Amino acid sequence: MPWRRDGARMPKELMLFVKDVDIFQEITYLATYFATQHGDRIARDVGTDPRQVELDLDGMRASMGLPPGTSGIIHRELQERRELIRKRMEERRSRSRR
Repeated sequence: MPWRRDGARMPKELMLFVKDVDIFQEITYLATYFATQHGDRIARDVGTDPRQVELDLDGMRASMGLPPGTSGIIHRELQERRELIRKRMEERRSRSRR
């Protein structure tokens, strides 16, 4: 079983599946599922009715540094994006120290 950075272990098959999952599609599915199947309880327990809240995929795209209208992103692409952002931030820090 592959090790994750946080020390958890996951079966190889699950890791391969996760790497090819469209994150936006899954978030949309899960939000819709919980809103329709558990909306009353969520509204009661949390105080916000998820059926009345619009899913903000544009906000999610922006938080990931993706352009508006990006139709999807898989885990591998997200990891590559994070690495690019990390490198750019490190370069910026290095320049500001000079």
